[in-house]
Amino acid sequence: MAVLAAVRLASDSGGQTAAGQPASDAKVSSGANGELSQLRTPDFHSMAVSPANPRVLLYGHHGGVLRSTDGGRTWTRTNLGGETDDAMGMGFAGSGGDTVFAAGHDTFFRSEDGGQTWKRIKPGLPGTDVHGLATAPDDAAVVYANVTTHGLYRSGDGGNAWTRTSQSLPGDVMALSAGPNGRVYAASMSQGVLRSDDNGKTFKATGGPSAGGSTAALTVAASPSDANVLYAGTQDALLRSTDGGASWQRKSVPGGGQVMVVAVSPAAPEDVTVVAIQSDRAGHVFRSVDGGATWGDQ
Repeated sequence: MAVLAAVRLASDSGGQTAAGQPASDAKVSSGANGELSQLRTPDFHSMAVSPANPRVLLYGHHGGVLRSTDGGRTWTRTNLGGETDDAMGMGFAGSGGDTVFAAGHDTFFRSEDGGQTWKRIKPGLPGTDVHGLATAPDDAAVVYANVTTHGLYRSGDGGNAWTRTSQSLPGDVMALSAGPNGRVYAASMSQGVLRSDDNGKTFKATGGPSAGGSTAALTVAASPSDANVLYAGTQDALLRSTDGGASWQRKSVPGGGQVMVVAVSPAAPEDVTVVAIQSDRAGHVFRSVDGGATWGDQ
């Protein structure tokens, strides 16, 4: 419960800013320690990197989606910016960079212009309280949604029709991520990172983070180009695996903090962007192009 409370940190929403204008709840960093920017949103949920342009990032929180076209240095608002427009999970569909899905607490949205504008949709799911959404990087039609109390659902036609694939995921899963070849990962705060090799039908525990310990998984992100490379955010570090979760390497983020958001560029498995929540209660954005060994927007 302490971790759940930390997910949603109070902050000043900064007033209303029109879509396409600079976000008043984000500011450019001085660049110290490789920091790109700072986010001061009500909470910190998700991020997606465009497969068409790795400089285009989408950041989701419980209040909409912000968009960056310079790799996370500056952010602008989209039309998805209401107080209840939750983007707990996001994912680009296919390699074109146009279609994006976002979902969260009783919300489900789709964009057809790379996340600049969004429309609310009504998917054929038993509920819309979605704790984790992922898209398959090698099949534009495949979308996964973890629906609270109902289970994990998979769509093979771009989110129109859905089939339940599993009811085995624990109730504290907060994030999903999909790699190629039917690989799906889930981040659980009690069981760590869970892995499926059969399109989400069955899951098994990986070697970390430690189930139930201080390194419970807050989020997970798989490489779109290599299903065995993945990252997990924990309360005090970023973890990286190159063998599908069998072993993990701890990576320190400048300034420390809770690593709440992680996204891997489709361009390279080593290109990872994170949002770390530090003592000032802001989300500090960092990027590494060498798998977390060093930080900076090289």
